Amino acid sequence: MNRRVVLPLFVLPLFLAACAFGYHARGTLSGVSGELRGKAFPGNVQGGGRFALADAEGRLRCDGEMAPPQSAAPAGSCEGETGGGTVRCSDGRVMAAHWTAISCRAFRGYAEDQQGNRLEFRIERRL
Repeated sequence: MNRRVVLPLFVLPLFLAACAFGYHARGTLSGVSGELRGKAFPGNVQGGGRFALADAEGRLRCDGEMAPPQSAAPAGSCEGETGGGTVRCSDGRVMAAHWTAISCRAFRGYAEDQQGNRLEFRIERRL
């Protein structure tokens, strides 16, 4: 069999399987009906990361950039770490964000703009 055919046939299923796992993001935003859903992407070894949320129709998109933790958890745990960040939405909203680690694989937070609009979000790794 041709090598150019075998490699994609082997790599593609692995890539698709990897996409089934990973960090999932959910949130609700003031004045927007329904739940926003998307993906999250961990940062470097120091922490932080980013997430992308969108409404069901794909008209509104919010991208969050989370900084590494500002407070440390007890050794061997992530629970209780806190940090901040910024969320920018496609409708022009820019919101200051705050997050708290639930575990080393999940965190929740909120972001609020100057008009009091609030985004509640949760990020978790699913297997």
